[in-house]
Amino acid sequence: MMTENDRLWLGGGVLVVGAAALSASTWTGAALGAAVTEADVPPLSPYTVFEMTRDWTAVWPQSPTASAVGAVLLDLVVVAALTWGLWACLRRFHNASHLATLHQVRDLTPQRAARTATRLRASLRDVKPRKLAPRDRGVLLGDHLPSDVELRGSDEDTYLALMAPRAGKSSAIAIPVAVEAPAALLVTSNKPDVYAATLASRQKAGTVWAFDTQGVAQISRSCWWDIIAEAETLDRAERLATHFVNQVKSDAADPFWAQGASDLLVGMFRAAWWDGATVRDVLTWVADPKERAPLRILYQHEEVLAEQVESSVNIAEETQSGIYQNARTAISALRDENVLAWMMPDRYRPRFRPEEFALGRDTLYLLSKKGGASSAVVAALADAVFTAASEAGERHSGRLPEPMRAVLDEAANICNIADLPDLYSHLGSRGITPYTILQSYSQGVRAWGEAGMSSLWGAATKKVIGVGLDDARFVNDIATLVGNHEITRGSYSKSRDGGSTSVSEHREQILEPAQIRALKRGTALLLSTGMPVAQIALRPWYLEDTLGHLAPAMRAEEAAIAERANMAWEKRKAGRRG
Repeated sequence: MMTENDRLWLGGGVLVVGAAALSASTWTGAALGAAVTEADVPPLSPYTVFEMTRDWTAVWPQSPTASAVGAVLLDLVVVAALTWGLWACLRRFHNASHLATLHQVRDLTPQRAARTATRLRASLRDVKPRKLAPRDRGVLLGDHLPSDVELRGSDEDTYLALMAPRAGKSSAIAIPVAVEAPAALLVTSNKPDVYAATLASRQKAGTVWAFDTQGVAQISRSCWWDIIAEAETLDRAERLATHFVNQVKSDAADPFWAQGASDLLVGMFRAAWWDGATVRDVLTWVADPKERAPLRILYQHEEVLAEQVESSVNIAEETQSGIYQNARTAISALRDENVLAWMMPDRYRPRFRPEEFALGRDTLYLLSKKGGASSAVVAALADAVFTAASEAGERHSGRLPEPMRAVLDEAANICNIADLPDLYSHLGSRGITPYTILQSYSQGVRAWGEAGMSSLWGAATKKVIGVGLDDARFVNDIATLVGNHEITRGSYSKSRDGGSTSVSEHREQILEPAQIRALKRGTALLLSTGMPVAQIALRPWYLEDTLGHLAPAMRAEEAAIAERANMAWEKRKAGRRG
């Protein structure tokens, strides 16, 4: 950041260069005018320039008019060029707000973002960066302020957005990022707006898979997912069980019960996988502590696991009852036949396969109205996709040939993957681009704990801080990260012996916490790894000419959702009458 002395030196340098350039251009223009009339041309020297300012006719006696016209014309060109150059330098290297200049965020500007995109995406490696369409340059962040230059992150970055409700999370982040996804796309949401806005566009890209177990968008079941297939290995079975047990886990409760329920579910899931059973069989086994079928299956294939599960069964009746009750509570969402149906084999509907999805251009919408037990299914399926994509990336020299984007809107409520903060540290390197959207930092703390949210914050290489954040501690932390700038203050003191003037330099915060809380709607702060904090203007999809086609498609889908909701209501009402 420039100090006051730096600005004085820069201003003086600009004046000297400008004066020298105008002096040279005045003589050159006059010489060209004189040459046209075949008049003599005096040599360029400081003395000649001085004499031109004192007595023009004496320097150009044979062509006073022609030389003057030539000098004026060339001076106008030079003044225009100097003005443009000064404007370009100020635009690139100066920011009156003391936030990041365009030069400091240059790696996110169109040309450099395009070069990064051609390196990361196999389909773009033979394309010249300057010919890339804007949507192919990376993940849209917004426009740098005050320069208004578009900024984009890469598909090896990881993203986190924090902003209050009605601040543009869907319109300026979720929808634009989803619509521009170059390959596979995973979207989670508790509202139908992102689904309605992007459905038509994503249908053109590939197959659309939608899991709407709670009727967020009233989508009829058109596919199924084999949740038991996720228990293919012991590690994956443990991850699957964790998603469900997290719903009954509490910091205040004794961890023994949650761990016991987790061990029991791991055994049940593995037994179901070995036996080719379904999740309905798991529900049956968990409902009856006396059921010995899963243990017999495990003893045939995994004796150590079988012994561990049996130790959870052959204990005091009260303890056994508590473990089984916790397990039943953890998978309570599966008691709903409407939810269970999405995970049961169905020969009339296609099966969703995460391993195929990761390498294609399909779209997966995971919709859920609220947290709790029902969100475990969303978290389990999202995690299955991440696992499959990571494994696919490993089979393709470390990263997916085409990046898979994951827009995790309301992630803390409906897609609470317990180790998402840890996953963030390597997803970008596998060609998976996660964009987690939260309402506040404290919402993340409630979901992942203080350490987990701190880890997620640290692992996100691009962080967007929007308007309306009222967490005083967090806003103070952001003000600290924005930093300070130097200001010069002068003071005058008067005494009997006369007066004296003194100048001192002070440092003060670039943005006060109150200013961060009251950011102008439509703007945000961008914290990018290795760069100063920048201010950006968000770009809602409805203000983009290239996304104008989304509006009629969104209206049509919203009308269809309303019609489906009315039909469902009438059906329920008729059922109550019956």
